[in-house]
Order: sequence, then structure tokens, then C-alpha cells
Amino acid sequence: MKTKQLGALLLSASLVACGQLPLDFLQAQHNGLETLSQQIGPNVGRLHFDFEFDDKADAAEGEIGSGYIVVSRAGKELQALPHAFEMPRNRLDREAWLDFKDFNGDGLLDFKVTRLFAMDGKLPVDSLYQFDAKTGTFAQVDLVSNAGAIEATAPGCVSLTLVNAAGNAKQESHCFVPTTARWVRAKAEVAQKGAAAARVEAVCDPLVPDLIGCRRARIEQDRVLLTMVREYRMGKKQALIGLQGKAYADAYVKTQDLDHQSWHRYRDARCAAQAREQAVAVKALPAAIELCRHDWSRDQLRRYKEQVARLGEGKSKP
Repeated sequence: MKTKQLGALLLSASLVACGQLPLDFLQAQHNGLETLSQQIGPNVGRLHFDFEFDDKADAAEGEIGSGYIVVSRAGKELQALPHAFEMPRNRLDREAWLDFKDFNGDGLLDFKVTRLFAMDGKLPVDSLYQFDAKTGTFAQVDLVSNAGAIEATAPGCVSLTLVNAAGNAKQESHCFVPTTARWVRAKAEVAQKGAAAARVEAVCDPLVPDLIGCRRARIEQDRVLLTMVREYRMGKKQALIGLQGKAYADAYVKTQDLDHQSWHRYRDARCAAQAREQAVAVKALPAAIELCRHDWSRDQLRRYKEQVARLGEGKSKP
């Protein structure tokens, strides 16, 4: 009899404990996104797109979280692209979370996906993924991704609306060059006419690096990078003046300027060593070094674009 009474007490305690649990304990922790099916091109077939959350999803309260865009065909997974939705759940359309268009003008569909919103939630910050017919996979276009709003304009060209350090929106134009299979920044009037008529900036071809072409492209990219560094620095200074005072903000600006100079010296030295480590022929060394510098500058520019975008939405931390 005592055993039955003890069992009844334990069952009652368990039911009481369960009654205290929040209702969503028994529900799915994430709002799932609909599987999308899209015909990419005549010789590619129909691909399916799902989003699989990782264990860091919903790390920030109220946001969707991170995971992978899974691309598959006929039930076979082709690739998993890491992506983070750093936005409120109600800002994402569950049934149209990818935007399919032929952004580069090659006749095959690419897609863009929004990552977060800047300028107090007004400006989307998109990532662009381009389909490669040779590999049958998608790859992120680093030049325009994670910086601002991407919109298709003329065939093979896009406009990129981003936020500068002062919190104001500005617009850039970028076009895809089929001969080099690369995206480059173009003048606004060129982008309006389309990539076919584009006279674009110097290009550093990674397959056949040319010293003069790579050097010009690297110098131009360094110039754009320096402008972005200055915008970030001044925007950060204004934010720090209000938080920490002018003396702290001035010290930060000096340190950040020295950091950028140090990064330049390290990049140049590392690229020179890397070219030698790869046993590049002596005649090809200068072009290989310039290619390396160009790629480092491109990656650093992408990072600063992300930081400036965060400054615009007021989430940057000292």
C-alpha cells in the first residue's frame, strides 16, 4: 500500500512540474522555411532548396538564427551553404525566402538571400549566390555580398545600396565580365547599358595573372578599401564619443589607423613569402605577388563592408 501511495505522489509531482514548463517546450523551437523548387536552366534541371538550422539557431532572442541553405536534386544533396538570418522572424517570408533571378546574365538563374537589416531595419543586407554551370553548384559573390541591398539592373549588372559610416545610404554599380568570369565595380552609366557594353576597371585574372592588370586592380581595390576604412573609423569615432568620451574616441582612431597600416605591411610581406613558398617561376613572381595582394584586399574590403553595415544598424561594439 505504501508503495502505491509513493508512486501516486511521484506521479503528482511530475504532473505539477510539467504544468510549470512553458507551453513552447512541447513545440518546435524554430519556424521552418518552406522547401523551394526552381528550374535553374534548360540543362540543369530542377533543384530544391531547404534551410537546415544549426545548433546556434535562435542564439539571439527574437531572431531566426543560423544554419545551411541545402541544395539538392532528386533527393540527393549537392551542397550546403552556411547562412545566418540575423533578423526578426516576422521579416522573412517563409514561402519566398530566396529571390531567384539571372543576376550575371548567363541565362541561368542565381539567387539572393537577405541576411539582416541596417538603418534601423529599413535597408536589407543581401548575399548573392551565382550558379556555376561547370561545377553545377552555387558560390557566393563576395564583391557585393553582406554589404547592402542587391538589385538586378541591366543584364549582367546589379546595383548595391549600402550604408556609409554616417548612416546615409549610397549606391554602387557592379557588372559581371564573361571573359574573366568575375564581377567588377563599374561606373553608373556603364551599368545602365549592361555588361555587354561595359568598360570596367582593371581585372586581376586568377587563372592567368598579369602584372600590370593585377597591379592596377589591386591599387583600385586598395583605394576603395581605404575609403571604407575611413568611413568605418569616423562612424566608430562618433559612436565612441557618446559612449566613452572624446579622448577615448581619438585614441581608438589612432590605434585603428596603425592597425590598417600594419595590416598592409603584413599583407605585402606574407604575399611575397607565399609566392616563393609555392615555387612560382621567377618571371611570374611579381604577378603572383600582386594577385595575392589583390585577393587579400578584396577579403579585407568585404569585412569592412560588413562592419559598416552593422554600424548603420547600431549594433557595432567597441
